Amino acid sequence: MRSLPPYPASPRRKVQTTYHGVRVSEDYRWLEPSNAPEVRRWTAAQNRYTRSYLDALPDLPAIRARYQEVLRKGFVVHDMPHAAGGRLFALRIDTRVDHPVLSVYSPLEDLAGMRVLVDPSRWDRRGMPAAINHYAVSPDGRYVAVCASRGGTEEGDLEVLDGRTGRSTGELVHGVARAGGGGDMVWTRDARGFFYSRYPRKGERPDRDLDFYQQVYFHTLGTPERSDRYVLGREFPRIAEVKFEGSTTQDAYLLSVAHGDGGDFEHWGGDGQKPWTRLSRPEDRVVGGTLGADGRVFLVSRKGAPYGKVLSTRLSGGSARTASCVIEEGEWIIEEILATPSFLVLREQLGGTERLRALELSTGKFTSPMLPEICAIPWLTRLLGDEVLFEVSTHLAPPRVLRWRCGAKDACETPLSAKPLADLSRFEVVREVAVSRDGTRVPMSLVLPRGLPKNGENPVLLTGYGGYGISSLPEYVLWDLPWIESGGVVAVAHLRGGGEYGDRWHREGMLTRKQNVFDDFLACAEHLVRQGYTRPERLAIEGGSNGGLLVGAALVQRPDLFSAVAAHVGIFDSLRSEQDVNGQYNVTEFGTVKDPKQFRALHAYSPYHHVTDGTRYPAVLFTAGENDRRVNPFQSRKMTARLQAATASGEPVLLRTQATSGHSFTRISEIVEALSDTMAFLMDRTHFPYRPV
Repeated sequence: MRSLPPYPASPRRKVQTTYHGVRVSEDYRWLEPSNAPEVRRWTAAQNRYTRSYLDALPDLPAIRARYQEVLRKGFVVHDMPHAAGGRLFALRIDTRVDHPVLSVYSPLEDLAGMRVLVDPSRWDRRGMPAAINHYAVSPDGRYVAVCASRGGTEEGDLEVLDGRTGRSTGELVHGVARAGGGGDMVWTRDARGFFYSRYPRKGERPDRDLDFYQQVYFHTLGTPERSDRYVLGREFPRIAEVKFEGSTTQDAYLLSVAHGDGGDFEHWGGDGQKPWTRLSRPEDRVVGGTLGADGRVFLVSRKGAPYGKVLSTRLSGGSARTASCVIEEGEWIIEEILATPSFLVLREQLGGTERLRALELSTGKFTSPMLPEICAIPWLTRLLGDEVLFEVSTHLAPPRVLRWRCGAKDACETPLSAKPLADLSRFEVVREVAVSRDGTRVPMSLVLPRGLPKNGENPVLLTGYGGYGISSLPEYVLWDLPWIESGGVVAVAHLRGGGEYGDRWHREGMLTRKQNVFDDFLACAEHLVRQGYTRPERLAIEGGSNGGLLVGAALVQRPDLFSAVAAHVGIFDSLRSEQDVNGQYNVTEFGTVKDPKQFRALHAYSPYHHVTDGTRYPAVLFTAGENDRRVNPFQSRKMTARLQAATASGEPVLLRTQATSGHSFTRISEIVEALSDTMAFLMDRTHFPYRPV
């Protein structure tokens, strides 16, 4: 290992805060204000230091070239699909084009034609790339309302465009999206206007509340924004997050209101005329729903049913408490439901794999299309009649977009399916089960070369998430291609805090039980070593956002177990995260320092507070976006400074900050650069030369 030059200076300035009688000290709170001149100078110095280290890695040029070579072939995937006016609208992500674009496919019968409707690069300003946060198409396809943000901020206004040309109609609604609570809208069936969520205007509430208190308003096309009508929301909580569904066949609307990010919801139904009906409260444990025909609404409830059951009630005057059960709890977790005229379609998940089933409402008969045994269904949408369109993803095959007529045995391929970019026939997916500290069995999915010897010498990249009830599901290994092509193993841990085994699995990894997630992850790492897949010197871990917190906690709790760590946009100072807007939305998932019991749990695992001077820490690469409104980049700055001061291993502790991004990237070129840097770093520090076999 080459000797490291001295890190940029990070003065220690002690600050003490007392929580519930516990005095907590820290030295780097001065790194919190992003716009402070000394912080900007410090960040620039850290970036120069990191760049000089990464640019000297011998395999970086070859790894970058491999990503560029593969992506130039054209990896095309789709997101946010919606059928309207005989056409399919979808966000098209083509690796040959730097920006994802909103595209239109027609005719709907075969989806053969494609044209770009909206290129968000037209909204780029001063080097800040734009991206579409969300959009909605009127049922007849005449209009598209688009919310875009710049530089990864996720903050945006709503602009109404012509659904045929993509040109602006000149109508704009302000303040509909923020990074913490998001934002959404839905058109009326006759396209005369739309319901939308909006945040308070300046002067309506104190400045500290302008990123909270979402409410629902109605905008009539052709009228000024100031005349928009208040509809609903004064009874919503401060950390409400609103999502809509509308019907194309009737005046019916379903409103889901999340109480922060911890998994509690209320639901409302309306016809746009009479007062809206509250269909469920958080204590009803309704987590989703969909509009049916003839004024019905179907709700997914986990009350007394951790895997979910489906209820049916009336949209107007109905309630989850008086609803009838149409599908009892089964052996798979109900993740999403979607109604067609004759069927109720269920996307279900168990242990990190998904399936589709359709219930014929008139007969009670279930049918399923043939799908891979281990797969994910990232999205599902209605087409015509009883047809649905969905994407299927696996570890070793590119995403396929399939069309299924509910009740049929097979689903049909569409032109929207992605093409293979590499030959992965010599790899396989295997499952392993680790045992956590409390005896819980924790599954892992491993992608590895066939016939891999268990001699303890294999480089392994272990990832995980474990939060918000979000399951870790199969994804095409394109982004890990240099690792597996060189003979390494990629392992995905299915941790508590996620949704792999239902509501209980999530709740056992949230709030005061968050340490269970880290125990699960460490147990997976130990299992990989014990079973002969690898050894600590060849074991790397990687995670982002909540997964960044995960690898940060693993890093400080077991620094001897890993050789390299990549932590992207992570939370590391758990006591200060709720100082930010999104941190307040997160208190229902992580807890708050205002509660004594929750403070003790947060303090017990907060990675920043458990860095110990003189410890031999592994190599670490922190990455952050300067415009991140979900996880403040000060989290990575403070953790970098603390680790640089503490480590005694001689291994690098680096910070890579992107000036034009937020919680995620908006340009393909930025993704390639970040992936190349991270992969070269991890491979170098696990003594794993890039040599595609």
